[in-house]
Amino acid sequence: MMNNLYFDLDALRRGNFFILKSEIRTEEGDPYELEEWIDRGGNAAVFKGRQRITGDECAVKFLMNSGWRNTKRFLREIKLLKSMHGDHITQYYGAGRVTIRHNKASRDQRMPFVVMELADCNLQDVIREEGPLSYERYAGQFRGLASALASLHDRAVHRDIKPENILVAGERWLLSDYGLCTFVNPDEEDLTLEGQNVGPKFWLSPEAHNRRLGCRDEINAASDVFQLAAIFWYVATGRHPTGILTEDDWIGPKKLFSLLHRSLYHDFTKRPQDGQEFSADLVDALTQ
Repeated sequence: MMNNLYFDLDALRRGNFFILKSEIRTEEGDPYELEEWIDRGGNAAVFKGRQRITGDECAVKFLMNSGWRNTKRFLREIKLLKSMHGDHITQYYGAGRVTIRHNKASRDQRMPFVVMELADCNLQDVIREEGPLSYERYAGQFRGLASALASLHDRAVHRDIKPENILVAGERWLLSDYGLCTFVNPDEEDLTLEGQNVGPKFWLSPEAHNRRLGCRDEINAASDVFQLAAIFWYVATGRHPTGILTEDDWIGPKKLFSLLHRSLYHDFTKRPQDGQEFSADLVDALTQ
């Protein structure tokens, strides 16, 4: 059982870590223990954990970089994850706060965490190891991910869809990591700073690229469609859909080319406008 939290292994080697001063118990009352570090993100670290009563494995994500903006974003991610359900959405198990102390500090502090379904790997790992996948392997997963995006778009825009954020849990691909979401509810404050670069640099929509150049493009639901379609192209071909695409660049079934090509248009108004439209169009294409 682990008693230290750290951002990554380099941080641990440098002697930069937090000491757990309390048990890991969710607001729902479930106790957990940590087994090993898995990965890190922008402001959080993920550990493999286990429910102490049932023995069930899980992933426990801790907010390592605090501050009001990061904390509010993390807590909103938990709220969103808790509200969403589906076979292709990461399952929420619980959340809470632990008491920790930095190993070089003298005061305790409270750190938020969320407990989720444990994945085997991410989609980037799969494609790097296996290359392009077969239609039989990805068709149902595409359908499930598009449905997950449709569900998300009832509440928020993801803005950070990339192969590393598509988790693989057994036979299911999961849309995950909602930390950069903007919310449909106008009462939810947009936490994006003026001029802040948003999104995964290798999977940016044209709108996100233009924002990095100083344009005032809005990243919207159709931007998520672009990112997910780009990943679908990558899964089927093993290559990034960069540049001017033609049907000669596509090696998957012909019935999918038109939709993916349209979903990758530079002009977002010509793409499916949200996950609901993209999901419906994908089902139509798959059933041809």
